[in-house]
Amino acid sequence: MGANDLIYDVGVNDGTDSAYYLWRGYRVLGIEASPVLAEKLREKFEPEIREGRYTLLEVGVADDDGTAEFWMSDVTEWSSFNKSIASRDGTPHRAVQIATRRFSSIVEEFGIPLYCKVDIEGNDRCCVRGFSSHTAPPYLSIEMSHKDGGVDLDLLDSLGYRHFKIISQVTRAQPVPSLMRIDGLLSGFPKKALRAAIKRTLGVRSFQGRKFPLGASGPFAEDTPGRWRSVGEVRRLWAFLKDIDERAGKNRLGEWFDFHAKRSS
Repeated sequence: MGANDLIYDVGVNDGTDSAYYLWRGYRVLGIEASPVLAEKLREKFEPEIREGRYTLLEVGVADDDGTAEFWMSDVTEWSSFNKSIASRDGTPHRAVQIATRRFSSIVEEFGIPLYCKVDIEGNDRCCVRGFSSHTAPPYLSIEMSHKDGGVDLDLLDSLGYRHFKIISQVTRAQPVPSLMRIDGLLSGFPKKALRAAIKRTLGVRSFQGRKFPLGASGPFAEDTPGRWRSVGEVRRLWAFLKDIDERAGKNRLGEWFDFHAKRSS
């Protein structure tokens, strides 16, 4: 590892990404709001916690320190401060009170990571706002909002990020516009077959023999596939995907994309 071997995993969920970062030899700060998941994570990473390689913060990231209502969803990865996210598709959910922290205070306590992965169902922007141009890490990824991803690109640009990628978490490849246009027209088995073909031919399924299971964020930093793009290029690609998603009706892309960002060298 280099001078900075710390990674932030914000929204640990089942720990798949944290386990990958640890396997790569990094120290990891995991941040998980769900008390149910946090209990399982303490057990899963007990050896790494004891060794000092893994730190688990059981808090929600918010704009203020204190407590807040958090919605626990039966689909654990949908648990959120936003009730509509936790209850999507009629999923059973319930409210609990959890501790919250400003992300800037977490960065002040634990230091600037090499890479920060953010996926916290609606509060991603709270994390990005918690960085400054002096504390923003070399690499960062957040879940792409189909609706207003342009806001996040503006924020990342203001923090000094100049190189970007959009990565599909269905295929773990950068989206190809012509194939995405076709995807928006398909449904059912043909859509699944197209995505499987893209994943098999263009996607990244493993790193040095370690496979990425369903739900894993996959490669990060320079291991992400494809070339880095300017903020203008990625803004146009985001707008293109947004347009397809809005036009597709019941065949919406329904796909999880991440923005990956790299600061200027």
